[in-house]
Amino acid sequence: MITLKFLLGLVLALYLQTAWAYNQNICCELATCGQNYLKGQPAAPSLWVSYKFCSSQCPGMQLSKASEPTQWASVLINFILPSVIFSMTIPRRKKIEFNYLFEFEWPRHATRYPKVNDYLQLLFSLICFLVLLIPVTIDTVLWISVIVIGAGNMLVGGLDEAHLDYRILKYTKDKAHGIDEDELRIKRELLVTVASGNLMLEKGNPQRSIPASLTIPGEYAPKDGYEKARSRLLNLLGAQSRFGELIGSPVLFYLGTFLYTTLDLRNSLSDEDTAISLGFGIEWMIIVHVAIISGCLLASNNPSTSAGIVGSGHEELEYEHRKLQRRATFVGQNHGLESPGWTWERFAHSVLGWSDAYETEFQPVSLWERGSNKMKWIKKSEAWKQDPDFRRLMEVTPLGWFFKIFLPALALVVLPPGSGGVVAYWTPPRGVGCRSLSFLLYALCQTVITGIAVMRCANEDNEWQPSLQEWSSGWRFKALSAPFWLLSLLSAIGGTFLQIVGVFRNCFCKTTMDHWLKGLAKRNPRINLATDTDDARTSSNAWIVMGALATVFMAVTCYGGWWYQRMIRQKFIEAVKGMWIPGSFLTTQGSGRDLSGGAVTRPDERDSMMDPLLPGEASPMWSEDSFSTFESRQFELGRHSSIRGSSPEPSGMTTSIHTPSITVSYDEGGEDIGLLSFDHSANSRRPRPRTNS
Repeated sequence: MITLKFLLGLVLALYLQTAWAYNQNICCELATCGQNYLKGQPAAPSLWVSYKFCSSQCPGMQLSKASEPTQWASVLINFILPSVIFSMTIPRRKKIEFNYLFEFEWPRHATRYPKVNDYLQLLFSLICFLVLLIPVTIDTVLWISVIVIGAGNMLVGGLDEAHLDYRILKYTKDKAHGIDEDELRIKRELLVTVASGNLMLEKGNPQRSIPASLTIPGEYAPKDGYEKARSRLLNLLGAQSRFGELIGSPVLFYLGTFLYTTLDLRNSLSDEDTAISLGFGIEWMIIVHVAIISGCLLASNNPSTSAGIVGSGHEELEYEHRKLQRRATFVGQNHGLESPGWTWERFAHSVLGWSDAYETEFQPVSLWERGSNKMKWIKKSEAWKQDPDFRRLMEVTPLGWFFKIFLPALALVVLPPGSGGVVAYWTPPRGVGCRSLSFLLYALCQTVITGIAVMRCANEDNEWQPSLQEWSSGWRFKALSAPFWLLSLLSAIGGTFLQIVGVFRNCFCKTTMDHWLKGLAKRNPRINLATDTDDARTSSNAWIVMGALATVFMAVTCYGGWWYQRMIRQKFIEAVKGMWIPGSFLTTQGSGRDLSGGAVTRPDERDSMMDPLLPGEASPMWSEDSFSTFESRQFELGRHSSIRGSSPEPSGMTTSIHTPSITVSYDEGGEDIGLLSFDHSANSRRPRPRTNS
């Protein structure tokens, strides 16, 4: 082990000795080079030197200069920082936060003057906020790193959830419920699965609590449970931002930089710095691809709406208890509370700031677990337990996993580094060099990660091979993926950092991989020190093509995400509108029950979505005249019927309300006798006896 460390240190020292002081200007002073592209000017002649000559006469690396922003600022400001903004829209589980730094009391009692104390508190708050910028920066860098190394996992999880949502809504659309409350409850449960299936089942039991809270009657219109459920489902859907607002519009501005850089290469055909910046910028498109997939899903990233419907707990309500515990620990003032013992969870939260992303009882899963988590919701649903057709519809075949999940995820995760690698490959010297190797390594690692993620999701959802499932889940899955995550981190983020700093500008990186494998000292390859050569000018064709291809691919991907969310939102809305029971909007005051025993609304408090759902022509019950109230002989029980366009009927008569498709009738005692068929051809409006239909 010591010998290995000694050899590695010796190799590193020798490399630094020969590669620390590279200066292209020194090499160019030994001969003529450094020509820049100018339209109408002939290309510069090639200037070949041997690798030994380059490494001996101008060794080292040429670090980026602050006075030449094209060497470092172009890739950082034009491409990386704009793509980092999209990372804020990608759902996450954890964050680093130190909000308790604002739990200070002493400025309120620092002096005898309340005004002075208020100013001291504001000043201290500003200072604490400056301190908080440090963990916020660390948190952002870590989150970007997680997205880059786990892009394949996230894309597979998002595509899996999108596929399941489409099938669930197809099932609910084709499923008729009639006036069966059990069927209606199944549809509500499945729609909640679509809108909230990204929540962890073990925290707050959202699969049971959310559907149960949907049908609670309210004080304001609509009052009954059926119409409240429909309104709450649509409000739950509205918690997720529309794709155009969240992703679509920012992507249009983001692509403007790529379009400008690609067109600008036509005016500077041999500008290698601009070409390399474009290549690394294309690689960082992968963050935007992940944001597009996460943005087109219907389940809201923020569980606050679901928690609000249920009325679950909130972390801030435990503020006093947590504050007293913290003071008991650090100050010695126990205030009647015992200081809790130090655990890893408490140390991570109090010292490292490791906290949940949201302060509600409900917590979302990470993006790469959303497909598997939604499948857990599906397997616990009543539709899965009762309907074999639903189970067959939810099953994805191996070919389905390959063509519908793996191939789309592979295209989204491989094309950005692949396009950047082509740009670096065609940049002189042509071939697999330092830069193109970093792109290639990242693409290969993400391909393996994507394949492992597909196997994990497929085995968890379908349970084909128990032995294979053990290796694709839990700690085995992490151990299998860890080497490729590490290589992804080194190749993508490490390669970008080396490019910005300027490490790649040395004699070694002016050679290609085929020379490395056969030994540089033995091969002693030639190095072209000239710029603006014919080779560099012709390489610009590949740069422009790959820049345009990556731009068009992202635009098409963004359009597909926008189309999918619009389509799936409309299907969700239509499914909610279809959850209407005929006759459920008629009620008797006090009972609040409809014909099937469920809570309903009065006509004057019906939902605005109800009228378009009534079949046939305009019903005579919705006439222009106002409401009048018919009080039956059961008024002493608190029951009366609200009938529009009707007048009080004398005792002993039967009152009927007719629509083109239904008749709700009351007998002479004021009791409703059910849903009666209506004979449109009959001259009399007297109802016929009840039928099974």
